Amino acid sequence: MKKKILPIILIIVIIITGILSGCTTTNQNNSTNGTNGENFLFELPDSTEVELKEYRGKIVILDMWATWCSPCQYQMIELKKAYDTYSREDLEILSINVDPDETNQDILNFIELFSEHGYNLNWIFGNEIDDTAKYKKELNSGIPSICIFDRDGEILYKHVGVMLYDTFPDNWTGEKVLLKEKIDEYIN
Repeated sequence: MKKKILPIILIIVIIITGILSGCTTTNQNNSTNGTNGENFLFELPDSTEVELKEYRGKIVILDMWATWCSPCQYQMIELKKAYDTYSREDLEILSINVDPDETNQDILNFIELFSEHGYNLNWIFGNEIDDTAKYKKELNSGIPSICIFDRDGEILYKHVGVMLYDTFPDNWTGEKVLLKEKIDEYIN
């Protein structure tokens, strides 16, 4: 009986560790810096190219993710809470897929899957063109990664791993910073 329980416990520990620490990916493209604040180029699912600087005047959450990343999928639910709470005049979310092997259609399929389960992911999604690794806490440190930019495009905060919106579960061992607290701090 003990021999059967140990592998099950090991699998559970591995899954929980993966969710709390995030996934890893790398991408080695060129990056673009703006003269006033940060800037990078990304592609919307309809193939339109957009730059970060187009969102100046708002607090911007940059969510770096990939469709295959389980923690990234959970992060979407937390981002949805933020998106539904704040005005588009104050806050915009950019979920940029950083896996160079994933296509715009992969992003659309991902959004559709969430929609089928009652989660309308209606913020800005795109595929990485310029390398966003410089915005991670450490180069190639993992996904999901979140960066919060001020209204002038300057980086205010970086976080690697799932960032919860407004509550921690019992026995939470991760960083004790909530997304809502950071947004409220920077919007006001």
